[in-house]
Amino acid sequence: MAVALPAPAGEFRFPPAGKHAFLLDLPKGWRTKADARGGLLLIPPAQSQHTLIYLGIIVDDSLRGQPASAVAALAAKAVGVASFDKEEPARMTLPSGAVVRGSAFFGKVPEKRGLWRKARIVIFPLEPNTWAQAWTVTQPGMNRIEYEAVDKVLNSITLTGE
Repeated sequence: MAVALPAPAGEFRFPPAGKHAFLLDLPKGWRTKADARGGLLLIPPAQSQHTLIYLGIIVDDSLRGQPASAVAALAAKAVGVASFDKEEPARMTLPSGAVVRGSAFFGKVPEKRGLWRKARIVIFPLEPNTWAQAWTVTQPGMNRIEYEAVDKVLNSITLTGE
């Protein structure tokens, strides 16, 4: 059983080893939880858990040469997202200042009690068989302060490669 742990203080790299990784700096009170697929959940403080952020690097030769939509569909299937409502361009900055361009996909994640959550899945191509994925999942009830906290975290995330 994986347990959510307090996030490391200051900037950290995820995954800690490997050619491609996310660099991020979480505010105090946020926790992290690794999953069985090699991804990382970023969990806000208990009083504001109407959202979560998920980061991961996908390496899959069976998807080589496929469009970002195929990668997103495979990633989304694992949590029950059956289709996407829309797609739009996305971008993330590298520490060098260069920009990586990708695609954002919007869909709905079914909740166990019949409630739906909104999912935004961003896929960034890194190599022909490698992509970075960054998810934001929100549920009803988020307030302005929660949106601002999530935006602050999202704006602090960058990609790096060795």
